[in-house]
Amino acid sequence: MKKFFAASLLGFMLISPAWSQGLSQPDPSAPLYNQLPAQIRDKGYIVSATTGRYPPFNFMKEDGKTLQGLSIELGEEMEKVLGVPVKNEIAESIASLITGLTSNRFDFILGVVADTPERQNVVDMIDWKRQGTAFLINPEDGITMSSIDDACGLIVGIQKASFVEPIIQKQSELCVAAGKKPVTVQILNDQATLLLGLKSKRIQAVFSETVALAYQNSVNNNAFKVVPSGKNLLAELYQASATPKGSDLTKVITAAWQKLVDNGAYARLMTKWGIEDDMLPAPGLNLAKPNK
Repeated sequence: MKKFFAASLLGFMLISPAWSQGLSQPDPSAPLYNQLPAQIRDKGYIVSATTGRYPPFNFMKEDGKTLQGLSIELGEEMEKVLGVPVKNEIAESIASLITGLTSNRFDFILGVVADTPERQNVVDMIDWKRQGTAFLINPEDGITMSSIDDACGLIVGIQKASFVEPIIQKQSELCVAAGKKPVTVQILNDQATLLLGLKSKRIQAVFSETVALAYQNSVNNNAFKVVPSGKNLLAELYQASATPKGSDLTKVITAAWQKLVDNGAYARLMTKWGIEDDMLPAPGLNLAKPNK
């Protein structure tokens, strides 16, 4: 597994907006500025939503008020091609990201959110990376796993409103069909709470996105073990930005991602954060398909 940059996970409680550290005022000479919807050009900035609690993609520095992470740095690059500063609004949960977007509280969600056919019914998903799944276990608990097949009978924690819930529920059904104990699923608020649950033995494994778990393990001195699920059970998985369904902004944000691919910023930052294996050759729109 790639080595991630160590950073503090403190400061999760900030709920006020956090401005990007990049562009400070509109730049009408930027390549996509004139393609932005008029209401965004008129207010002079674009509002992106994030939880601020999903390392290594977005999380707080030790000062508790400055966002950092891969998607934050990609946002600073996106500002240069859009020509407006990004204002990051902090949402309570993944679920509130989507509802905030559909209620026009946010202009878009830069990333990351999982692309699912269900979410495509209400928003457009602009896919910008592949996504794998894995388990995080504590070897000191005596738990041994080599794939998702070994989840039968375990207490498995997942994040609220996560894309992994139907996957682990499907595995539980397969366990029962094979005459084994079902998976007991515990739903917790965020990655930090899941890790506390694992440390306190409230849960026996955390099931989530591979990169997020690898990062959590890295900043905890590799005290845990990351076990790839081995198979997704459902369709191929992607992570995405989200925009209002059928909006003009979908075309602009897709074009902005393509600019970042073309100018090398996408590859540079994905490599910096050790996620280059998950890169896509180009952004895609609503790539996730119904479950197999």
